[in-house]
Amino acid sequence: MIVGVGIDVLEVERVPEKFAERILGESEKRLFLTRKRRREFIAGRFALKEAFFKALGTGLNGHSFTDVEFLESNGKPVLCVHKDFGFFNYAHVSLSHDRFAVALVVLEKRKGDIIVEGDESFLRKRFEVLERSVEGWEIETSLPPFTLKKLLESSGCRLVRYGNILIGE
Repeated sequence: MIVGVGIDVLEVERVPEKFAERILGESEKRLFLTRKRRREFIAGRFALKEAFFKALGTGLNGHSFTDVEFLESNGKPVLCVHKDFGFFNYAHVSLSHDRFAVALVVLEKRKGDIIVEGDESFLRKRFEVLERSVEGWEIETSLPPFTLKKLLESSGCRLVRYGNILIGE
């Protein structure tokens, strides 16, 4: 089920490099320092974050740009959250940044695809356990990632994967 869709467009030249200090998380800053085309990088990350908050339907409203990061996997941006934002376990992300930075973020809730390790009887009491995979137990839950992670850890279990969302510290 699609939870939200956000899009943002901005002119790359209008985004100063010094903006990096205000909107980039620590991992994004490390990526930023390795780039030759830094202005495109910062404009792209700003557009992605704006699109993300639009997809949430809340805008910034009590959140910070550093609460989310867009890291990379195989050259593509991947969402990393540093706090609970609601319930979605997939983020489809697209970015283009030449003269304009154009970002699209689609947040989706897919059944299951949340993998945990731990005591089967505990998991079956607390969640809908769908199946056992190589990675662990696939469960269905309405808990957002940090709330789930805290509950699991307090019970001697571990969150292995939350869809395609990276869970920061």
